[in-house]
Amino acid sequence: MSRQSNAPKNVTWIICLVLYVVALLAHFGIVHIAANIATWSWIVGYALLLLAVKVRGL
Repeated sequence: MSRQSNAPKNVTWIICLVLYVVALLAHFGIVHIAANIATWSWIVGYALLLLAVKVRGL
C-alpha cells in the first residue's frame, strides 16, 4: 500500500516560512515595514499553507 501525503512541497513551505518570519521580525521591531504588510504577510503565509495541504501539487 502506498501512503498519500498531504504535505506541501518544500518550495511552498519555505515561502510560508519566509512570510511568517517577516511578520515576526516586524512585530518585534527588528525590521521596520508597514504594519499592514506585516499583518498580511502572516495571513497570506498561513492561508497558502492551509491551501497547500488541501491542493495536491502545490
